[in-house]
Amino acid sequence: MRADKITVAGTLLALFAMALLVIIIARDTFPIFEYALTPGHFINVTQNVGPESSSFMWTYRNMDLIVQAFALFAAAAGCLAMLRTDEKEKPT
Repeated sequence: MRADKITVAGTLLALFAMALLVIIIARDTFPIFEYALTPGHFINVTQNVGPESSSFMWTYRNMDLIVQAFALFAAAAGCLAMLRTDEKEKPT
């Protein structure tokens, strides 16, 4: 199979996106990969739970948004790859 420009560009873009995702995940800390060492992350259930849980969710939102954006990009690229038509060589 001979690779055309679009296939090569798509492969390079996908490899770049995966490398970028790995770099971002390795660089930033995410609380799900750590033990809960301080009681500052716990929610006091005797008080109003809503604002505390909302504060936790919005504080650690950056990694969630990056992974969601990558998943949407990968899904769109996969759909476009499935719907792409192959050009057959025309006999001359």
